[in-house]
Amino acid sequence: MRRRRRRGVETTDGPTRIEQRTGAKTSRTEAKTNLTLAKAKKAEMVASKRRWLVFLIGIAMSAYMLFKLKIGVG
Repeated sequence: MRRRRRRGVETTDGPTRIEQRTGAKTSRTEAKTNLTLAKAKKAEMVASKRRWLVFLIGIAMSAYMLFKLKIGVG
């Protein structure tokens, strides 16, 4: 014979066990989604910061080459 699952007794004073479990699953899913979105936003911010850093390093190197090595002066 098959083993039967027990059903929660319906009460009017609070949510049933099924509703509680559904709510818990929903909150876990939302938390994972929020974490993923936060990581993506952080990755975008880090990429933007690195982009500006590379740009400034390039400007500094070209200024050094221009003034110290006198490449630009004929």
